[in-house]
Order: sequence, then C-alpha cells, then structure tokens
Amino acid sequence: MNKVAAGVAMGVTAMSLGFSTTAVAADTEWAGFVENATYVRDGVGLSKFRNTAQAEFSKQLETDSWDNVSINGTLRATYDGVYDLNSDEFSKDAQANYLGENWHGQDTSTAILAPGTPFPCDNDPQLCNNLDGYMDQSEDDARYPDFNDQLDFIREFYISADKQLDSGTILNLSFGKQQVVWGKTDLFRVLDVINPVDYSRHNIYDELEDIRIPQWMLTAEWRMGPDQVFDDSNFSLVWNIDKFRPSNLGTCGQPYAILDGGCFFASRINGGGPYVINDVVDYDWSLRNSQFGAKWEGVYGDTTFSLNALHYRQQLPSIHALGGPGSNFGLFDIHFPEVNLLGGSIDYYSMDQDAVWRLEVAYTEGEELARDTDGYKETDMLRYVVGFDKNIIIPALGTSSAFLLSTQLFGEHILDHERDMPNKKDNWIATLLFKGFYMNNRLSPQIIIAHDFAAEATAIAPSIDYLINDNWKINAAFNIKEGGKKTFPWSVAGGAAAGGQTEPLARFLNGPIGVANQEDEFQLTLRYSF
Repeated sequence: MNKVAAGVAMGVTAMSLGFSTTAVAADTEWAGFVENATYVRDGVGLSKFRNTAQAEFSKQLETDSWDNVSINGTLRATYDGVYDLNSDEFSKDAQANYLGENWHGQDTSTAILAPGTPFPCDNDPQLCNNLDGYMDQSEDDARYPDFNDQLDFIREFYISADKQLDSGTILNLSFGKQQVVWGKTDLFRVLDVINPVDYSRHNIYDELEDIRIPQWMLTAEWRMGPDQVFDDSNFSLVWNIDKFRPSNLGTCGQPYAILDGGCFFASRINGGGPYVINDVVDYDWSLRNSQFGAKWEGVYGDTTFSLNALHYRQQLPSIHALGGPGSNFGLFDIHFPEVNLLGGSIDYYSMDQDAVWRLEVAYTEGEELARDTDGYKETDMLRYVVGFDKNIIIPALGTSSAFLLSTQLFGEHILDHERDMPNKKDNWIATLLFKGFYMNNRLSPQIIIAHDFAAEATAIAPSIDYLINDNWKINAAFNIKEGGKKTFPWSVAGGAAAGGQTEPLARFLNGPIGVANQEDEFQLTLRYSF
C-alpha cells in the first residue's frame, strides 16, 4: 500500500471517528480454524496438499460519540506441500513438452512458442524481469502464498464505526484492508469486481471469500432506513486506495493456472527467440490511479435492488499483439486499462413460488480484448446473470429437511466484436447447485454442475460434508471436467485459412473449464474449527 495514501486515510478516519481518551475496550473475540486440503489428480498424483491456519478477531471499543466501534481482522497462514511432495509435476523443475500439454494433445510441428518456463524467477531471471512484477511468483511464493511483499497473510484488518445523525439515520465508516462485496453470484462475477481474485488457489472453484485479494479501502455507508416509498435504503461509497493489483492467474509450474495463462506468459519464440511478453505496464500509486465507486440499494416490498457505478482497472490482462512476421513477430505487451462500470441488481421473492429470482447486470466501457491479426480492440461489454433459488422438500429422498436448488445463467455480450477475437460475440455459462441436509444438518451432500456453451465444456462436482462434532468437519468431493478439446492452427499472424482464430490466443475459447479438462480430481478436506 502507498504510505502517503495510508497516512491520509488513517488521518481522515481517526479524525472522523473522534476517538477520545475515554474509549473503553471490551474483550477480544477470537474464532478460526486449521485445515488440510489434499487433492489427487487423475494421471498426475498429488495436486494440492494445502495446510491452512486462519484466525479471525473482533474487538469492540466504546467511545463518547460513536457506536459499534470495532477493530476486525482475519489472519491466514498457508503452506502447500505439493511442491515438495510432487515436484516432478509442480515445482521449479516441472517441464512440459509443448505449450498446452497439460490440457490438450496436438500436432505441434508448426508451433511457434516454446513451452512455458516454470517459476521463471527461479529458472530465468531475465524472463522474470520481463514480467515486471506480474505472474512472476517464485516457488516459495507459491509454497507460502500468504507471505509476500503485499502482506497477504492479513486477509482483513479494518476499523468500523457508526455515527447516529440528527436525522435519525446512521453513517458507517470503515477503513482498512477488506473485501467489499457487490452482487450475489457464485463461481463467476458480474458486479462483484472491486477486489481482484487469486485464481491460483483453485481456479474458479473456491469460495470467493477465500480467493478475493483484500485491498486497503475506505468505505462510507449512509443507512437511511425506511421512508414513505422504500422499506429500507442505504447509499455507500468505496475508495480503493491500494496500489493496483490484477487478478492472479497462476504462475507456470503451479497446479492451478487458469486458462494456461501463466505458461503462455512464460514462453518464448521457438528456436531461442525473444520472450512472448515484451513488457508489462506497471501503474504507480497516485490519486489518479485510485479506484472508486458508489452503490444505492433498497428494499421495496418483496424486491431488493441496487444501482452500482465503479471506476476501476481491468483485472484480467489486456494482451496487445505488437506485430506480424518481420516486425515484433509473436510479441505482446500486457496492459490493465481503466474501466467504467454501470450496473444494478434485483432480487424478487415470489410468495407463490416460495422462491427468489435474481438479476444482475453490468455494462462496462474501456475494456480491451486481444485480436489475432490486429493487436487489440477496446470494446464495451455487457454481462448479466439470471438466478433462481428455491428450497424444496422431497420426502422421497429420505429427509424432511428442504433441499436447496440454485441455478444461474451467465451471459456475456461483446458490443464491438471482431471475428479474430479469441472470444465469442455472445456466450453463456449455466450453473446448477443442488444441496441436501440430513441428520439435523450434520450430513450435507451436494452437486454443482457448470457448463460453458461456447467451449462445449462441463464441470461436475459432487461432494459431501459431514460435521463430526462442533469442531471437526470433513468434506469429500470429486471435480470432473469434460469437453474443451478444441484445437486451432498455430499462427500469431492470423494464418487460418478461413480467417478464424489461431493459437496461441485461441486457447482462451476453451474457457476456464475447458482448459482444465485434464484436471479431474478427488478432494478431501479436514477442518478443525475453534
């Protein structure tokens, strides 16, 4: 975090809170867990041996002029032993025969790019310098992912306080390292884009709470309560004062590198040519580069709604192809352009159906998409999700407890689409969650299915939770992927006969599920909570 920003924000917050010497601290409340997650991948062996200790605390303070003053924090320490126990597959020594070997077979006789260098900061310092702070984790960074220069072991650390206003409304201020959540979608995000995401932890499959990258932010929420029109409403502002961080796609050599991006970025032109990434643009901290947004949300009858606006930087890389044969052949720069988002959400509870319908929409301007033959293009984007949640009692399944049925359909529309973009003009991803509860909710089986229509790829994840007692819980799961087997001709000059997509960028057409089609796993997680 920029020290100037931290100082300014701390000063503003401290003055606003008006702490006095009469403040009284209550006892600190602690909770947390220790956990082992062991995953085994078909044909590969151990793919995760993650050991986590997490502690959460909250300390209430009593002051003369503010209410509900509290200091809150979440600390996490992780060691993933897969780099020590299966170093042939996942480590600085892991090798691939060709780029993309871990998700498809292909005649690579005309392949332009060499396989990616695993953990370039351990193996190729020159390439590490080329990546310039992006996707350049060392093996130790992956082994201990919470301990880095950004102090990621501090998952959250913020102070929060309420101020009762003369109007009867409440002003809440929060400052610190935190997650600010917009939207309610699972797996894929539409409005929930304030925090970047660490996809190297387990691709798209971990809970967003565990893979959002917390940021230093100042938030203000004016809780207006009911009025003559609405049953409840509030207006909030968020100012992300942290130095910009993109989402982590996973470095080459890690078990989970979404879209194989890490190995693509760590590759070079065949025959000892230059590295495929020519430069990564870094953005120094400044007020000009900070990110901010506003949200108004309310309740009207059986409907809750929000209107959202956000100015931020694109968290997935914008890949700028520099040229064709004869000039900068096969080289790319990485940028993270500024984006403006306007969107909103509506949740409607239908008493007749005893179900909730959800709609989220986000329209963005300023995003950039790569092109095979002409560098890149800025284009407006429309993303949306329609969701349906219902509790269903099915006596035939042997329990009087209700089952949860949750379905979602994500849509993405590229307004200024070009045929050589490695994205379809329109695409949809459908998800289904079916979850049951037995033995007074101690035994909970569920199945999650996700299907990417453009990639023709499906993930099926059945699992079962068993709460042994108040402290111990065990989860057993499978994660099986099918499809995503499309292959494309190699050419960074757009050499496909019909003018369609070509490798290496066309790989993204297989999507995060399709590119993981060789990552079928059995997963066992044991957790002790305190």
